[in-house]
Amino acid sequence: MADNNGGQQIMNKIPQFTVIKNGSILKNIFLLSKQSTVGNSSPNRESDKEILLFGRHPECHITLEHPSISRYHLRIHSNPSSHMISVIDLSSVHGTWVSGKRIEPGVNVVLKEGDKVKIGASSRVYELHGVPCSRAYDVGEPLVPAVYTIKEGQEEEEMNQVVVSIFLLCCTFV
Repeated sequence: MADNNGGQQIMNKIPQFTVIKNGSILKNIFLLSKQSTVGNSSPNRESDKEILLFGRHPECHITLEHPSISRYHLRIHSNPSSHMISVIDLSSVHGTWVSGKRIEPGVNVVLKEGDKVKIGASSRVYELHGVPCSRAYDVGEPLVPAVYTIKEGQEEEEMNQVVVSIFLLCCTFV
């Protein structure tokens, strides 16, 4: 499902999920909680590993409200030393999908840039992107993944939706 090259590309940057619903960008979620781990690997590789929990429970790092999402739904592992990001479904009832394929509970699935994660029956899609460290906190000119730029010849209504999405993305960082 992923190759080491995709993982290396994403970990030379700050990994983030771009949250998309009905074609609109809702927000970005950074997948590293310790900023100092980007670009700095310690001799003890295991100490670099970070774990983020997604679910409905208030103790999760990322809390999600959809009723089909389990209290502890999935776990994201990121390790800058090994240049990998992976996801594990925590035996959720409604499942987790990576790029359209349901993953088995308890199985570690390595992600690569562009992979889309779907959680339970929620219509939100979490698309993995890497943001260059120099652009991660740039409020004046936030990075919008190239996939979401306006293309020549788009219909006016579709362009307005993209502009509103970019505006929402900018507001997320303010």
